Amino acid sequence: MRKSLVSLCLSALLLLTVSCGQAEPVSPAPEAPPEEVAAPIDPHTLKTEIPEEYRDLLIVTTEFEETDEHWISLLSVQEKASVEAMEKDYGSGAGGGFLFGIAAMDQVGFEQFLQYDYSGCDVFARDETWYYVKIYPTDVQFYRSGGVIDSQTEDWKQWETLNTLGDWVCQDFVDRNGLTPYSQREVRNQPFTWESEHTYAKYYNYYNFDGSKSEFYTLVLSQPARQGEGGLWCVERFYDECGNLCLYFPESDVPAAEYYADLQVECDEGQHPELLTPLGAAKDFVANSVWFSDEATDANVEQTDGVDSDYSETNQRTSRVIASLLVCPEEVTDQEVLDCIGAFRNDTWGVMGRNFYGSDWWTPLQAALENAAVGTGQADRDRSMMKFCLTSYGRYADFIGSLLQAQRAAEPETFQAVLEEFYPEQQSVLLAATE
Repeated sequence: MRKSLVSLCLSALLLLTVSCGQAEPVSPAPEAPPEEVAAPIDPHTLKTEIPEEYRDLLIVTTEFEETDEHWISLLSVQEKASVEAMEKDYGSGAGGGFLFGIAAMDQVGFEQFLQYDYSGCDVFARDETWYYVKIYPTDVQFYRSGGVIDSQTEDWKQWETLNTLGDWVCQDFVDRNGLTPYSQREVRNQPFTWESEHTYAKYYNYYNFDGSKSEFYTLVLSQPARQGEGGLWCVERFYDECGNLCLYFPESDVPAAEYYADLQVECDEGQHPELLTPLGAAKDFVANSVWFSDEATDANVEQTDGVDSDYSETNQRTSRVIASLLVCPEEVTDQEVLDCIGAFRNDTWGVMGRNFYGSDWWTPLQAALENAAVGTGQADRDRSMMKFCLTSYGRYADFIGSLLQAQRAAEPETFQAVLEEFYPEQQSVLLAATE
């Protein structure tokens, strides 16, 4: 079953735990001069500057207890007034007022950061050894005694001004220390992690639970250490049913390149034979990774030709329309509903039932379908409803059949012309639905 993503929240103090790895992939490994290896930079020696006119309004922390060798906290900046108000109302150490921070990650930390895609963190620079990340709150940290926020006060205007400091300080940090501007998007936006042949597998994550194959993850596999015969395979990334990307790096205290090089040696010695085929590596990932830990079989893991973008795009569009119908149905147009149902697939029903489990998602969609069934541009309406009908079953098919009846009654010639666009066996199903 799917494993929930790690959710991290940073307020006054900087708290993050990271570990993992990468090699000669998309993430460029730190380069050393060809003849002489430069001494690693100590991030603690880098300089930060806070504009003097704001210093009395801030609490600036530069010393931290080190809890992770792959992640070094360098700076935390809080608004003093919010911290003092929180302490007055809730006691010492209550927090509040966090504006931004800076931390450094080595290659292992950076790869773990990429894997879990931490919220409230953005990489903004790098050097030969370290990646530097700006940390910012994902909620409002402003506080005054009593907890009331009045956006018209001078205090709030001061808070807004202080919130602009983070970008300035980070840019100054880059310039002052001769760092290279960088973003994690340079890695995440690349199509692959490792330079090798790539192959794909589907993992039906609910199959062992209820036999369903409506929902699946697409696993992307590559050969990170040696390409060709005898090279081990690994899952380097995967996509969920809506096309959301997750990069994967092994849990290790060394970079992934080193981890996989060592693992390749073990494979050469006869260990881990399952990793020498893409399907074997995919099953091993499903069974043993931190993400799934599911029993892997030929029934719930199978090779496929690539990423099914139509599957994910359909699920995205349908989820968006149904979510809007549940919250503000009056804002959803007939055309949006028709585009949604016209792209429906047989497996979309299962995905929607799972994604909106516990909500009455079908009732607002029914109402929207009734409104969209008949109107101007009837041919397009008929066509979308017929496509929708061909994917349906049970009570859903009965309802959609009643709408097809209304469409045929509204413009019989148009209905017949659209019907003839479908294959004969499909026409038979559609005609049966209108009886």
